[in-house]
Amino acid sequence: MRLGNGAVRRLGAAGFTVVELLVYLVIAMVVLVGVYQLLIGQGRLYSKQRELQDVRTTMRTAANLLAWELRQASAAEGDLYDIDIYEFTVRSVQGTGFVCGTHPDRPRYGLAFTSGEFYATSEDSVMIYALEGPGSDDDRWVIGGVGRKWSSGGDVPFCFYADSSTVATDIVLEVYTVDAEEDTIPLSGVVVGAPARAFRRVNYGLYVEGDRWWLGRKVGGADSYERLTGPLSTPSDSGLVFVYYDRSGNVTVDPSAVAFVDIILRAESYGKVRQAGELTPMVEQDTLTMRVSLRG
Repeated sequence: MRLGNGAVRRLGAAGFTVVELLVYLVIAMVVLVGVYQLLIGQGRLYSKQRELQDVRTTMRTAANLLAWELRQASAAEGDLYDIDIYEFTVRSVQGTGFVCGTHPDRPRYGLAFTSGEFYATSEDSVMIYALEGPGSDDDRWVIGGVGRKWSSGGDVPFCFYADSSTVATDIVLEVYTVDAEEDTIPLSGVVVGAPARAFRRVNYGLYVEGDRWWLGRKVGGADSYERLTGPLSTPSDSGLVFVYYDRSGNVTVDPSAVAFVDIILRAESYGKVRQAGELTPMVEQDTLTMRVSLRG
């Protein structure tokens, strides 16, 4: 077919007009914008879920640790040294075992069937259940400092059992008390078969480092906190709160009267996420409340 000006166009020839191209470009842009918005939304949702998982991991870690320490403690036996709304100081059990042998004239005790850890530093002590008489009324836990520790040796013989079998001690500890004259004396009333528990004085509390708040601990007489987990919300936002109750269910401030404790945790994500409709990224938060009963 011949057109004006000598141009020739074949019928059915392939190609697009300018209008068609503009229509296609507009449709493509609409599709790309939709896909982009979908990807942005999916990215924000993924970031939100990731930070929420971080928050919940922090809460579970803190709750399990604090609950374990409190469940091992007995207020009546003096395991709680001090209590406060944001912190508490507890006799923290590090290891357990049984006395299976004693030194003939020195305050050394061989332990078997041990679990956990036993240390011999100025921060460590041991409780051993002592039999003071024929009855059970005067039986009690006696507490002594740890002078030395032997993984082998210590001049404590193997443990003997009724069937004449023997077992080597896992460790040997030198345990003593200090009298009014500051002299070290051996524990009294300790017999073979007595349970033993090693412990340290530990303070758990909320502290600030940088611009964030964390759960930390101080072992013994430490001056600064060791970071355990976090970050948590600020004290004014209930980042970590303890409420103490006696056996009647009344709030108490007496460490020796505590029967159970409410733990309130409000954790924050380490990173920040841009929320819908917000220009500034914000941290994710979640709250956990649990009640823990102390050992009787």
